[in-house]
Parts: sequence; C-alpha cells; structure tokens
Amino acid sequence: MSSGFRSLPEELKAEIDSLGEAQVVFGAVRNFSDQLLSDWTQRLELEEIGDDEWIGLPPAPTGRWSRWNVNGREIVRRDLPKIYRSWTIAAPNFQGGGTHSVSFHKEVFQRQRLYGQQIEAAVTRRDEPRDSVVGTVLLTLQAPYDESAERAYLYAASLARTWFGSATAYSLDELGVPQVPDQSVSWDFLPDGTVEEMREAVVKKFGGSAPPQEVDIMIDRLQKVQSLTPEKRLVGASGLQRYIGYMFGDDFVAFENPRVGNALYLLYGEWESLSQLSRSQLLASREGEFDRIIHSAHWFERLRLAVYNYRHN
Repeated sequence: MSSGFRSLPEELKAEIDSLGEAQVVFGAVRNFSDQLLSDWTQRLELEEIGDDEWIGLPPAPTGRWSRWNVNGREIVRRDLPKIYRSWTIAAPNFQGGGTHSVSFHKEVFQRQRLYGQQIEAAVTRRDEPRDSVVGTVLLTLQAPYDESAERAYLYAASLARTWFGSATAYSLDELGVPQVPDQSVSWDFLPDGTVEEMREAVVKKFGGSAPPQEVDIMIDRLQKVQSLTPEKRLVGASGLQRYIGYMFGDDFVAFENPRVGNALYLLYGEWESLSQLSRSQLLASREGEFDRIIHSAHWFERLRLAVYNYRHN
C-alpha cells in the first residue's frame, strides 16, 4: 500500500476548495470486488458493525502514518524560531587522571511531541451511484481549504493514502454520508423469465456471495413483485447495478434490491432523474416523490395497495 505525503499536494488543496462550504473526509472509492473488500477489512483489522459496514483502528504495522496515528511521534518545528540547546559532557584530563566538564551550545529547531490521535478507518459497500467499496478516514475537516488547518489535512490525506492507496476529499451530506461522485445511471429492459432463469440471474448479479437461504428470499420477493404484472422490468446497466426495477407506468417504478436488509423504493414522476440520486439524497430532500417500503411482514400488501391506487387513480 502507498505511503503518505511529505506535504499536502496543491491538487488536493484545490480539490478541497472546489467542494465549497462543506464538511469533508478523505478516502477512496473503488468498484466492488470481493478481493478488494477482503483486503481492506482484513489488512486494516476492521470489525463488521452492520450490513456492509466495517470500522476500526488500523494497526501500527500498516505503515508509517499508521504507527504515528497509534503511537504518536516527535516532529521538528521548522516553522518556529530556533532555540539554543546546551549540554555538558565529562572529558578526560590531558594530564593526570580524572575528568573535567565541557559544555556545548548550539542553535537548533524546536521539537514537538505529537501524541497518537488514534483516528479510525471505515469501509462500506455502497449500491449507488455504483456498486463500490468506499474507504474513509474518520476525521471530519472543513472546506474550503484553510491554510491554518494544513497539518490536519495532511494527516487525514496521508492516512487515506496509506490505508486505501489514494486520497480524495469527499463532502458529507446532511446525514454525514460521503458523497461519491455520480456516474450516469442507465437501465436495460429485461424480458420475463422462469424461476430458474431468475435464480441464475440473481446468483450471477450478486456474485454468488449470498447464502442459498438468502437467494430463496430474493427469488420469493421478486416473484411477488412480478405477480403484480408490471409493464417492463429493468436492471441497472451502470450505477445501481444491484437494483431491479419494475415499471408499472411511465411515472411509477418500483426499485427492489432483493438482498436481505434493503428496502423497496417507489419512484414517482421523473423516475429516471430520481434514480440518479443516492439513497441519502433521496431521503433528505425528495419527500413526496418517492415512498420507501421496509421488508416487514406486510411489505407486499403495501406494494400491492400502491400499485392498485396508481392504476385506478
């Protein structure tokens, strides 16, 4: 894995500035792969704290900046005035036995002991704007760039580069979620299939990572939605690749991520534009343009009622 920075690069300063008035964190985003997720979470010794979310304090051997993060370090303050340092040694006498004291004086830079801040790392798997693994350093900073906080920017960016291989500044939304740059989301239309074909598609889509009992739950959910006879079925060609959409009309689409723990989203009106948003953006500012159905005991009844109301109104 890469090491940190000797000084904060000018391009990172410009990147922080470009985010405007916002809280920011440093991290990296990569397209999802089981190997990458395993590398980040195991090498950094992170603990899974929820569905697709890991957190922890990377160990000192991970790299120089990790060691400083855990144990602290002493730095030379070249930005401060020099001070005189004095020390004395015992030197042997030229004649006869014994010793005498010799003193030295030298102008030196001041030193400062920085204690380890023990900043943690977080890794999440995100569905949107694309299926990705997001690694972040849990140190919240402020944009635009503030020269007086350069040491903190350098610290966070160096940890990100050490832990995740690169450092990018991401703004946080109202819910504190890093805003991964959007990719244009496009959708492919799929023909209806048999249960066996649907099972094969689900296993292929989720990379075989889901246990068999979870695949059964996925298939059951998708069959129930399909029983309401949607006009078309869509799947993400980019972006929301883990979602399957059921179009019941030009302005009403149900998006289902059948993976256990995810909700079903009903998008109204300009659904193609809404599908470009992250879940946090949708939840924060799009009230009235969507409904969210948790997979509780009565989730299908709620969906069926919504479809009925749409078709009869």
